[in-house]
Amino acid sequence: MQINGLTYLFVASCLALGACTDGGTSNPELGTLTVRLADAPGEEVESAVIWVSGVSVVGQDGIHVISTATASYDLLALQGGVTAYLGSAEIPVGTYSQLRLLVDSARVTLKSPITFTSGSSSAALRVPSGSTSGLKVNLGNVAVVPGETVLLVDFDVSRSFVFQGPPGGPKSASFKPVIHATVMDVAGSIGGMVQPASSKAGLFAIQGLDTIATASADGVTGGYLIRYLAPGTYRVLARAVGYQDGVQDGIVVGNSQAVTGVDFTLVP
Repeated sequence: MQINGLTYLFVASCLALGACTDGGTSNPELGTLTVRLADAPGEEVESAVIWVSGVSVVGQDGIHVISTATASYDLLALQGGVTAYLGSAEIPVGTYSQLRLLVDSARVTLKSPITFTSGSSSAALRVPSGSTSGLKVNLGNVAVVPGETVLLVDFDVSRSFVFQGPPGGPKSASFKPVIHATVMDVAGSIGGMVQPASSKAGLFAIQGLDTIATASADGVTGGYLIRYLAPGTYRVLARAVGYQDGVQDGIVVGNSQAVTGVDFTLVP
């Protein structure tokens, strides 16, 4: 799977974090980069807590540390437009290609009555390379300008925690973080309705072969909203168990645009 533009990530091994550098430039022009965290929901997950101990970005002149504070975040509390503060720092104005998160550990709790094979509803999961080299989010070329640039990191719980086991039955799990990031002042969204609402469809915003972001349709109203999309053209897929997939192509999202009326009626 290819990494696409501003946004998509499957976490893999990466180079160890280095020291901050200014590339030998004296008195560079500075801008403030603030990093915030959000979440896309998971159907079987009651809570998903991660412990973050560092945030940095990679530019042409090296690595710049945004935060070294250690804090925990329940990703399931970060939905419906709610975000959490990860850190902020003044760094040289310019373009940055990568964000790195040091994630020390994660704990996931399943919705009752689902349990893990151990019999417990909660389990600690290993974070691949998370606390050493860090989780890498490829940004393309995010521009940090004078003033404040806010980078929103969207942690997709529905695809990051991979469960094996029968529906409603004991589960085993692995943690394969799926993250995308978008500059807040240009981020847009796609929304609409899925019928029947009882299908509880999952919605996927796709570019090329890459799923950029996901959302779940409300089980009562059928409404959905895929947030934090970089400007571009998307295919939107609606998928539910027992129904044929619904697809709409060529959905264009402009700068800060909320695209509405992307509706689906699923056929059994």
